[in-house]
Amino acid sequence: MKNSLESQSYIYILKPIKHNIYLFKVDRILKKFITNRYIHRVMKGYNIRLYILCVMLCGNIIYNMKAQPLNFLEINPQYKPYMEHAVLQNYMEDSVTLKQVKHKWNRRKDLRIRVFGDSHVASDFITNEWRNILGNINAVGFTYPLMPPYHQTLLLEYQNNGFLVFDSRKPNDYTDYPMGGIIAYPKALPASINLHINPKQIRAWNNIFITQIVFKNSDTQAALRIEDAESKKYTLYANANDTWEIASLKLKFPITIHALNQDAKLGGYFIYKEHESNIIEHLGVNGVRSDIWTKWNKKILEKELQLLDYDIILLCYGSNDAVYNILKEERFIANYREFIAMLKQNNPNAIIILMSPPPVLLPIDTSKKKYKTTQTFLPVKEAIAKVAKMEHIMLFDIDEFIKKNGTKSAWIEHNLSKKDVHLTPQGYKLIAHGIYQALTDILNTY
Repeated sequence: MKNSLESQSYIYILKPIKHNIYLFKVDRILKKFITNRYIHRVMKGYNIRLYILCVMLCGNIIYNMKAQPLNFLEINPQYKPYMEHAVLQNYMEDSVTLKQVKHKWNRRKDLRIRVFGDSHVASDFITNEWRNILGNINAVGFTYPLMPPYHQTLLLEYQNNGFLVFDSRKPNDYTDYPMGGIIAYPKALPASINLHINPKQIRAWNNIFITQIVFKNSDTQAALRIEDAESKKYTLYANANDTWEIASLKLKFPITIHALNQDAKLGGYFIYKEHESNIIEHLGVNGVRSDIWTKWNKKILEKELQLLDYDIILLCYGSNDAVYNILKEERFIANYREFIAMLKQNNPNAIIILMSPPPVLLPIDTSKKKYKTTQTFLPVKEAIAKVAKMEHIMLFDIDEFIKKNGTKSAWIEHNLSKKDVHLTPQGYKLIAHGIYQALTDILNTY
């Protein structure tokens, strides 16, 4: 009887792959429990009540663990050969940092990844694919106060009631921006923002998070009221007039942020666990160039950079620098290096990776039927490569990855790329796998 039971096939509920989620399997014999004869046979060698109890417990655990979705390559295995051409140029000289990150990378615990960039990361496709690959994401990290139009994060759901958004890329009279360059302010009172954790993306045992709110007010009167899911209420007062500061609370989500002053402004949120936060976040804004950070308030920027220690920081700029006919290379390199120096100073144990852009093409006329590569695309690529070498960091050349895997035209044909500078969601997911594979290969040598 024992042998016949052991020979039964199994239904796999969770994949046993690299996610610290133990695999539970349920015998198909459960389908046959409806027949008394079968129950009688099984009772000879098995305690049925214990067996059913174990299965119910496993099912409950599985339900609460929110089984990891399949990633892009698991769904599209035809692209696995592309990974043979995934290469990171490694100019780092700090083997200690690489070994430390390798330990977290393999454990999938307390691993924090941040991505600055333009429209290639503002859609959250690259970062979310890394979440699917690595799994165990249990916190949001930094996110904007509200998402501007055509931007998204898949970790958080926003409900906006009366707030407006300013963007540091767009010309306006406002000039005092915190990290990321996005602020929200009330058009009139009352106004509020509701924040909901996306349970399909965040795998946390509870919805209690350390929540640090970046805000400012025109005076030291009441600026904001925060209410969480347990009906706990907190009123935030600014310590100084018109100065960015950070308030820290422990909140159960969902939460509601109420404006109490029409001059109050929100600059973003840090949402993470008290212990071992696994974070993959993005600070992407459509249309920005590599010098966008120079429009951010340096004082609050450095405070925000110091809040959490990140293991990997990626920078994806250059596409919008390459749409202009002239590139002032010296200035481009100087601005990029200055930002990287600031990142190193505030996250000294992080691996920094530059991502040079995919091919930058613009339409040759208003019909937008034909496109051509901009004349500054290659100079921008070369300048980014110089920065990586000068700063002793890593470089992933997206253009080179595309060339070695069929060229831009082939990517368009396979629905991996659009005709202009942008890729499709599938293309961005493939880039995510390329960087993941290349970094894994490097870390495995340490």
